[in-house]
Amino acid sequence: MLRTGKKIEDINYILDNLRSEDLEEIVALLGNNWRQKFIQNTLHTDFTILLSKNVPIAMGGFVPVNKEKPYIACVWLICSKYIKNNKMLLLKTLKSQVQEASYKFDIFYNYIYKSNLEAKKWLRKLGFCFDNPYPHNLKVNKDFEFFYKLNQKKER
Repeated sequence: MLRTGKKIEDINYILDNLRSEDLEEIVALLGNNWRQKFIQNTLHTDFTILLSKNVPIAMGGFVPVNKEKPYIACVWLICSKYIKNNKMLLLKTLKSQVQEASYKFDIFYNYIYKSNLEAKKWLRKLGFCFDNPYPHNLKVNKDFEFFYKLNQKKER
């Protein structure tokens, strides 16, 4: 089940139960006050929460880069440690969400922390690539790897 409403309880539950790889990545990206910064950033975006038996297990979304380039989105996802019992649900949901968002966006991108190998597997299964250097104007932090997905042109 998916929830699109912004419930702080859901965000806190996921943050309290993060997969160790996601925690390591968020701390590397946001620093010491990672939780507060993450919540502040997240509440300013649209996102979806994945529930299993009414328990929040993952959250993520597609954030348009800017108004001049509304066809490019930064894609993101964090998961709780309970995702290990719901991998099929996660992959099925991610596939559906990426397919739906591909009608709106031509390009998805982001970067992933070097130790987040499980998420890298999911991204590859969803058609994301890790084979090109990142665009020159995009700053990629040390120990992070750029990834992207180009969607086929569709009638809009």
